[in-house]
Amino acid sequence: MIELKWSSLKETTPSEYVVRFVFGGACTVLASLVAKRYGPSVGGLFLAFPAIFPSGASLIESHEKSEKAKMGLDGTLRGRVAAALTRLEQRLDALRWQSSH
Repeated sequence: MIELKWSSLKETTPSEYVVRFVFGGACTVLASLVAKRYGPSVGGLFLAFPAIFPSGASLIESHEKSEKAKMGLDGTLRGRVAAALTRLEQRLDALRWQSSH
């Protein structure tokens, strides 16, 4: 059964809609050029898939990134731990150097 989630419309920003329509428009132009060169059957294949895929993929990617960031899985914590360990190593090296001179 097909289900419509109105809440997902609120999650999409206006800039994401612009990206979707720009990608869709570019793919449509490409499909028309293919159709002009190779005929409407081949052009129709290019029109159906590429007009939908790039925009959908970009929206899914941006939503996944924001969800990962909310959950702390975007690498921020790993970066902070790595920076703290690097700082600790630098401090220990400085202490070792001071005690040797």
